[in-house]
Amino acid sequence: MVLDSTSALNNDTVEQQARWLETVLRDNPNRWTVVTYHHPMFSVSAGRDNPPLRDHWKPLFDRYGVDLVLQGHDHVYGRAGDNLPEGKTRFDDEIGTMYVVSVGGPKMYMVSDQARTNMTRVAEDTQLYQLVRVQHDRILFEARTPSGRLYDSFELVKAADGRNRLFEVLPSERRCTRPDIPGYRETRCWEGSDLIEPPAALRNAR
Repeated sequence: MVLDSTSALNNDTVEQQARWLETVLRDNPNRWTVVTYHHPMFSVSAGRDNPPLRDHWKPLFDRYGVDLVLQGHDHVYGRAGDNLPEGKTRFDDEIGTMYVVSVGGPKMYMVSDQARTNMTRVAEDTQLYQLVRVQHDRILFEARTPSGRLYDSFELVKAADGRNRLFEVLPSERRCTRPDIPGYRETRCWEGSDLIEPPAALRNAR
């Protein structure tokens, strides 16, 4: 399912979309439900927040058991499931909706302190693409750097009663190594993506 978070936040269509969303989820015959839209339910970047989405869309995700939500906008990476900061996120006794925020372009921001505390997995200064494999009883998710290096991975395994179990693979966390160059914004990181260390021009500018 695809929702329009830009219209929801800028043109106040969030309630209208929620009404449509409920009609689709209520009569959803599918084993797996994946939703995608642009602005995160729970922001990962510093200084960002989208409460209308939590007020109108999240209760429906919880009620009808949405499995996976794919989002962007924040120019960082973040993933969270049952440890989100606001209210219950479980729709059963195992794992609730899995929320993922990712970035593919070169413009990078910084992860907020709240996201670093409340999310299972975050990354700064890291371009990522996702591989999502859907099978009858499981979703296999991978986030990889442009060179193919695995950064995050999990499986959602659905039991016969509809409950999900979570299995995770968590390599080392990636943080921004932005040098202190005049003109850099405090909340942004511009060094690039899949680098072991900053380019020579940036190292020499320190």
